[in-house]
Amino acid sequence: MLQITHPTSLSKIRYQAKKRGFRVLRDGCGCFSLINVKVEPPRPLIGVDHVPLWVIEQVISTPLPEPKPRRKRMARLAEPAPVVEEAAPVEAHA
Repeated sequence: MLQITHPTSLSKIRYQAKKRGFRVLRDGCGCFSLINVKVEPPRPLIGVDHVPLWVIEQVISTPLPEPKPRRKRMARLAEPAPVVEEAAPVEAHA
């Protein structure tokens, strides 16, 4: 589990959250919520709603996974032209 040794100020946590596409909101009971603004309508992340600030700080400071490498485009093979067999000329029998 990630250990936070020194508390970070609320403004720094909000700045880090904004860089990741989140907002930190304080609710009326003194707890906080982490809102995902990348989705429409913006809604809190599951499990990070009405939690203390240190939980929000742990979620924000967890490193993101490395992005997947981009898929290389495969060159499409040109379809060969249909083979048309030539018919032998018809000879008239007299």
